[in-house]
Amino acid sequence: MLTAPGQPTGLAAAAVPAAHRLAAAGSGPSVLWYATRATGVTALVLLTITVALGIAGVSRLESRQWPRVITAGLHKNLSLLVVAFVVVHVLTTVLDSFVSISITAAVIPFSSGYRTFWLGLGAIAFDLILALVITSLLRGRLSYRAWRGIHLLAYVSWPVALWHGLGTGTDSKLPWLLALDAVCVLLVVGALLWRLQFMPPGTARRFAVAAAVAVPMATIVFVIVGPLRAGWAARAGTPVALLAGGSAETSAGQAATTATPAGWTPLTGRASVTRSGAAGQEVVIVHARTAGPDPRDVTVILRGSGDDSGIEMSSGSVRIIPVGGSGAWTGPVTALNGTRVAAALHGPGGGSERAQLSLTITGRDASGQLLVSAGSAR
Repeated sequence: MLTAPGQPTGLAAAAVPAAHRLAAAGSGPSVLWYATRATGVTALVLLTITVALGIAGVSRLESRQWPRVITAGLHKNLSLLVVAFVVVHVLTTVLDSFVSISITAAVIPFSSGYRTFWLGLGAIAFDLILALVITSLLRGRLSYRAWRGIHLLAYVSWPVALWHGLGTGTDSKLPWLLALDAVCVLLVVGALLWRLQFMPPGTARRFAVAAAVAVPMATIVFVIVGPLRAGWAARAGTPVALLAGGSAETSAGQAATTATPAGWTPLTGRASVTRSGAAGQEVVIVHARTAGPDPRDVTVILRGSGDDSGIEMSSGSVRIIPVGGSGAWTGPVTALNGTRVAAALHGPGGGSERAQLSLTITGRDASGQLLVSAGSAR
């Protein structure tokens, strides 16, 4: 969504109040969205513990106080919990309407329009875990060598799942979540270093050493150049409709059922969101035309820094020109309130007008209403 936290740069009129927002008429993330994030984080933590136990080989350890059957059972039950949370994570993702993700995209990598690459990593991790479950159920019909080879996919699924969460999660830059991801990496690396003490020299040992160095280094570099940098939402592949502030389905439904108030003129047009500069600056541009016997071309430009919730506005302007006429009315945005944009316009001969717009952005389509009233002079 677009927010105006305080006095914006370049506004010649009144300051934009801190609590005012411009959203795409959506209701925001649902309970399912939060469930998706919660189950995803929980699944990663459980998968980390499972992989660390497997790497360290603790299932082979036993004592009088702690029989081997307990450690083996712990590893197995944790694996089943991972599967359960991953399944719930996938189901809540598919059922949530805030972001449209099909069940096909959850299974077939790189087939989703939402953060295609990073969601594709999640599909790969899910497929690897499915393969592990299926082969475990068929273990009696497989040779130990074949089952063991497929079982090693659990180790591959861990870094893939970690990068999936970092890349597609809308809260990846939160300090507590970054700290949790760091603990997960340290736990797996620590287990790998422990196991290296008992591995004889050879290819497997060299591969383990390389993994212990490469995985954490690659993760650190990715976090620095990815989620921690401004504008990651756009670079990660978030659709324009969500960058502008809401689900397309919700926006379209509300626009279809909203009647035009007295004095307001319907308008329709196109919207775009572009990124400019290295600082992650986002620009929302809406080109629209009003309906009725005296149509007007309306251009709304809003600038600000982008993040995962949308764009924080720093400046904005409105321009209105009668179709087939002359003399443009232009001026800065003076206030935001819900989906309403207010602007103070100045035109030919020193005249002034006050413009109010109610905008709904659905993908690249823009619709809404315009109300123009006289200012102090006309």
